[in-house]
Formats: sequence, structure tokens, C-alpha cells
Amino acid sequence: MPTESDGGVADTRVGRLAWDCIFGTDKEPRAARTAKMNMIMHGDGHGGIHWHDGLVNINGIWDDRFNVIVTNPPFGATVSSSQLVGGTTESDVPDDPAYQRRMRNRYGDDWNAGYQAVVSARNTPILDTFEIGKGKKSRQTEVMFVERCLRLLKPGGRLAIVLPNGNLNAASLGWLRRWAEGKAYLRGVVALPPETFKFSKASVSASIVFLDRFTPEAEAAWQKAWDDALDFTKESFDGQRDALVANYQQRIVTADGDETLVDLLTRLGTLGVTRELPAYARAAEAGLVRGAGTTSIGNAKWVGRGTGDATALKTKYISAVQSHNATIKTLLAELKAALKEVDEAQTAAMWTYVREKFDYPVFMATPKSVGITATGDTGSHVANDLPEILSKWREFREWQANGFPEGGI
Repeated sequence: MPTESDGGVADTRVGRLAWDCIFGTDKEPRAARTAKMNMIMHGDGHGGIHWHDGLVNINGIWDDRFNVIVTNPPFGATVSSSQLVGGTTESDVPDDPAYQRRMRNRYGDDWNAGYQAVVSARNTPILDTFEIGKGKKSRQTEVMFVERCLRLLKPGGRLAIVLPNGNLNAASLGWLRRWAEGKAYLRGVVALPPETFKFSKASVSASIVFLDRFTPEAEAAWQKAWDDALDFTKESFDGQRDALVANYQQRIVTADGDETLVDLLTRLGTLGVTRELPAYARAAEAGLVRGAGTTSIGNAKWVGRGTGDATALKTKYISAVQSHNATIKTLLAELKAALKEVDEAQTAAMWTYVREKFDYPVFMATPKSVGITATGDTGSHVANDLPEILSKWREFREWQANGFPEGGI
């Protein structure tokens, strides 16, 4: 048993596991109470179970702390910008000095950072404390828990999370999948049959997703793959941008060949003055998903000081071009749209390059039965493919730990 007869923690592996290694949190009080009671009935260790918002630190739960996380987050709910850190008891931490002393005595100085993260974020939207939630009006709860769990893990830590299949295949959530690719290895996906959650009144189809948070070495390898991808694609796509600007420049400054504008610019050219588009500017990708970045370009400008009648001719050009502003605006918009297409094409090429360089096997399974029927029936008489899948999963993890030797498993 993990607890001695006098109620103290047993100095055994089971005792240390129950009291020092197992933690859980749930915003639903009944779920938290049930979990605590279950722990007590099995010899205790319930001190790590909390009724608390799972997105906010409490007691022994803070970032970079856990080796393994297993979770089935709520589906269909949303976290809104009106939900604040400290807005409710279950999204705050106590200010009581005695509480702080107890926590420091139990968890050491590492506890301070997690505690202060909550204190300093009070009255801030919970969303704004997350990379994927910052500045958003709302996010789906299960989406938020992907980031939360990865942050709670130590580098190299393992996550098993039940997610709606839309998180894995919906086009609208492609950003989430690409964001997660840069944070963790996708180790496996077990697609659950439709009846898995039918008895719980949940009709959503779901899968168990297994992720390993990147170690610093994996983060460096991921970054190098992206740096190499940019170097590999830069010359080709910059060439396309240069060609587009060169093609559109004369069309834009002459309003697609207006004779008066062509004549004025020709005469100005002999005097050392030209009308040119500025060099396009490149900005790094600012969103959640890696990419080639964005290209911007401004309006045409005069280049060169000129001599003689240059000033007068420039004035005539400015007057004559007024009636062609709509044409010029349309052409510039076309150029900007074409440059955006080049950016998107380069991003696609970079993702292809990175995935080839950062390629690795992923475990996949589609059990037909998981030990429960649509009516909630369980037991040895109910078909269950999970034990066999577990055996195969362990073989896969051993193969992966050995560096994926040729021949497979």
C-alpha cells in the first residue's frame, strides 16, 4: 500500500508514485471529487488531485514538470476572452502565506515560477497566457489543451490525448497541426470506433493522439531544417518575385501603355529621371504557422534628380496620370496578389522540404472494438482490440527508441 497504517506516506516505490508523482485537475467538481475518492479507496495519494481550471497552474501542476500526461479534455466547449486568470476560485491560487510555505516545503523553489505565473497574470484573459490563444476572442477547449499539455511536459515528455478527429483532418484546423509539428513528434494515432463515447452521450468521432515534446536537440534540428528550407528555395522564388516586379513596373507607371504617359516618361528618361516601383520588402512569418513570410511593395516613385525641363515634365506626368489612377491601382493590386501567390508557393515548398528532412514513422491503428458497446456494456464478453494494439505499440516504441532500424517491426 502507498500509505502506512498511521496515515504517513510509505517509503516505497508505490508510496512515492502515489503521493509524489500522480497529479490531476478538472474544472468539474464532481469529477475531481470522484477521482479523489478513487485514490483514497486505493490507498490514498489524493493530494495531487484538484478541482481547478486545467489551463491554470495550481499546487504541483506547472510548466515543464511532467514526464507523462494522459488526458481526455472536454470537447465542444470554448475558452473565451471573458474568462480571466483569477476570475474564479478555480482559476486562481491562494495568497495565504501559510499555503505558500507548505508548497515550497513540498515542491521546493521550482514551485515559485509556476505560482508567480498565475499571480502576475491575474485579470488577464486565460487565452492571452497561451501562444495559440493570445489576442483571440475564443478558442475550442480541446485545442487549448494541446498547448497546455505540451507546456506541462518536460522536454522529451510523452502525451496521450483524446481529440476529435476534426483536429486531425479539418481544413480549418490545419494551422493547429502545423503548429504542433514544430513542438512535438507525432508518435501515434489510434482511431476510436464510433461507439466509444456513445453511452456518454457524445457523438463526436475521436482518436487517441500520442505526442513526444521536442527536446532541445529536436528543436535545434527542426530549426535547422527550416533554415535549410529557406536557403534551398530562396533563389528560385526571389527570381519569380523579381520577374513579376519587372513585368508589372512598366505597365503600372504607364497605366498599361497610355501613349501620353509613355511619351512623358521617355522624355524624362533622357533627362536622367525614371518612374520606378520600390524594391519589394520581405517580412518573416508572424503567425502561428511557419512559412516563407510575406512580400510587400509600395507605389511607384521618382528616381533621379534630372536636369533642364525635368521638373516641368514631372508636373505634367502627375497631372496626366490622375485620370488613370483606377487602372494603376488595379495593376498594383494584381502584382500584390501575384506576390502573395509566390509566398504561398514558397511556403508549400518549404514545408515539403522540411517534412522530407524531418521524416519519421508514425504508429497508426484502427480498432473495431475497444471494450465498450454503444449501450455502455463492458466486461470480458465485449470485444476489445486494445490489448493487441498496446502490444504492437510497445514494439513500435522499442523500435523507435533503437533509432528505427531497417526492417521495421
